[in-house]
Amino acid sequence: MKFGTDQKGQPYIEWNRGKPGTNGWARAWVSRREGEKDWADTGRYVNATRIEGPGGGPSGTGPDFPIDSPLSDRDILRAFVVSISAITGHSPDEES
Repeated sequence: MKFGTDQKGQPYIEWNRGKPGTNGWARAWVSRREGEKDWADTGRYVNATRIEGPGGGPSGTGPDFPIDSPLSDRDILRAFVVSISAITGHSPDEES
């Protein structure tokens, strides 16, 4: 797992969601929204999509999940990856 900040200033995490050695890379990020774009009236959302590899930009727009939790952006992203990995049975790579 690799944490970073994108060109819009949004925190993100990248991880290989497939087996080691495969190209199953994904990126999740936290976006902040106001007005009509804040459809759940939470102000923060987790988005996720696949990427071509580490450092690659998102390939399309994935679903957005409203965040009501007081956790930090980094903790939200870490919990998202750990949860998805537990469901799919693929252990995330080490955090960096």
